[in-house]
Amino acid sequence: MNLENETEKQPQPVPSNNNASLHARLLPAVVIIAILIGFFCLRELTNYAFDVLIGCLMILGALEVENLLRKMDRPTILFVVGGYPILSFILTIVAVNLGFNILDYLLTTLIALLSIFILMFAIPMIFTKSTSKAMARDEYHGKMVVYSMSKSLNTIFVCIWPCLLFSFAFIINHFAGLQVALNSYIVAYQSTTDVGLLGLLLLFVTTMFADTCAMFIGKLIKTPKISLTKLGPGKSWSGLIGGILGASIGAILLFVIFNSFTSYNSLFSAIGINVWSFMLAGLFCGGMSMLGDILASLFKRRAVVKDFSQLIPGHGGIMDRINGLIFNSVAVYTVLCILFA
Repeated sequence: MNLENETEKQPQPVPSNNNASLHARLLPAVVIIAILIGFFCLRELTNYAFDVLIGCLMILGALEVENLLRKMDRPTILFVVGGYPILSFILTIVAVNLGFNILDYLLTTLIALLSIFILMFAIPMIFTKSTSKAMARDEYHGKMVVYSMSKSLNTIFVCIWPCLLFSFAFIINHFAGLQVALNSYIVAYQSTTDVGLLGLLLLFVTTMFADTCAMFIGKLIKTPKISLTKLGPGKSWSGLIGGILGASIGAILLFVIFNSFTSYNSLFSAIGINVWSFMLAGLFCGGMSMLGDILASLFKRRAVVKDFSQLIPGHGGIMDRINGLIFNSVAVYTVLCILFA
């Protein structure tokens, strides 16, 4: 093995001016926040408006993951990768309108994924001429059955991460319409409180606070002896802990704001929700957000890239921005079920 060549393949940190880097990130960050606020305002007209944002993020994120897999010589079926987020949205809307509970929804989703996998594996084995052309295009010289299986598994991987995990954001948005059993107090206050709005804000606030605090605290407090530098040049235990604590602070601020409204204050009091509930929820959400960031970093290191893409100046790609949201959406939905079910 040529160790010199192996070393050259590893992404090398590029020296940069920290102040210039922060300035380069500032304007895109302001634009991102403005777009997010705009969709929250549109959500006041209809919940489906926010589904558009979730769906767009899911599609773009899936395409970025697919692109890196292709660069790693792991081909996928592109139209399935791009189309599954739309299918996920349709499943959510059908489930809400037909009165499905969360278990029905998840079972339907798993059946859909299994069906997609079987079709993706079987069709290439039937249409062998087209498959042979695809194998030549992908420069694959192994057995057709192995190629078909590998391509199907790669595609399902993208359907799960980020699509399936991030689909919990759809569920949060329609929380009241897709639940196993709502607390009786939720039903009583449903006309004056929007638990879905609270959940979405908890999702974005805790993720943003986690990312921001992890970055600043990681740079401020150096922990070289217990660093996680194998995951990336900016990963450290101080940043990890700072991110989790930052998410908790964001959750507490959110509680203070919502608790100032009479309707939410009455609901919180009736169920027994207090600031400690949100503090613990923030810690859990922060941990899941950091987990998403760590796993995304591992994937990028495996693909030997710094960012998923260069779509957002100073920030990388969509997946570089939503990697925490993906896992955190599962955490926030769990928190909503614990607090309000």
